[in-house]
Amino acid sequence: MNFIKKWYTYQKERFPVLMYGIYIFAIVFSTYSFVNWLNNSLSYSSVIIKPFEFKWNIVGIMFIVAFLQFLMVRIIDEFKDYEEDCKYRPYRPVPRGLVTLKELRVLFIICVIIQFSITAIFCANAIPFLIAVWIFFAIMSKSFFIKKIVEKHILLEVALDEILMPVLVVYLSIFPLKQIVIDKYFFLFLIMTYIISWIVEIARKVRCKEDEEKGVKTYTAVFGIKKATLLLSALEIILACIQGIILKKYTISVICLILAVILINIGFITKQNKKFAKLTELSANMYIFLVYFSMGLLLI
Repeated sequence: MNFIKKWYTYQKERFPVLMYGIYIFAIVFSTYSFVNWLNNSLSYSSVIIKPFEFKWNIVGIMFIVAFLQFLMVRIIDEFKDYEEDCKYRPYRPVPRGLVTLKELRVLFIICVIIQFSITAIFCANAIPFLIAVWIFFAIMSKSFFIKKIVEKHILLEVALDEILMPVLVVYLSIFPLKQIVIDKYFFLFLIMTYIISWIVEIARKVRCKEDEEKGVKTYTAVFGIKKATLLLSALEIILACIQGIILKKYTISVICLILAVILINIGFITKQNKKFAKLTELSANMYIFLVYFSMGLLLI
């Protein structure tokens, strides 16, 4: 298999560029919009208020460094899951030999170099925050040095791992203004990104009984369909509350959206079939996209 076809197949199976690209752009767009809105809504003497201008070059830079970070997470997961994948999922690219761990290690190093270079050139102020992302990422890759405990408690694992998202968002938030703008709403925004990460993680591991795989730890396998879906619903409701607080004048729209999502979740609890399992995952993903992109409404 030639070089291009090999890596095309790998991304198709393990890191779909289009799907991840849209998700990452949503995060970047949301962060860029929110930071500019927050900056323009504050009048502290320590903050330089600048007239808003949507700069696609800055958004593009933010997208590249964020995309590289997500790719690095995927690569590290390949190393962490290698033995388990060989045992339970030999059909995946690395166990079946399509891509080697050595090749992924080289790709990881290239990502680090590019990410640091872009940050140094375009936003040197963000370098300390990039290093903070790397430090947390390194600790996360070691399962916070409590691997045996984390492996036994799936909720503890997701609670710790998803902290990476707000840490990454803090780093990205430096790019638009070359400084960080801190306010209670900024912390609320970070909590929002953390909750969204939870929802993404849980939604992709909610399945009907016939789709469960041996050795694959899904939330429905661990907690059952009802409890797993109720957990997902609770997180989506919390997210809706945060979204409503930030987007005050759009509260009715937020309520309508979350009601539609919850109705689908109830359908899955009731029917427990493949159709509603897919709808539950799809509705969760669609909702988080709408939440992220809705931050652009702040600038209208």
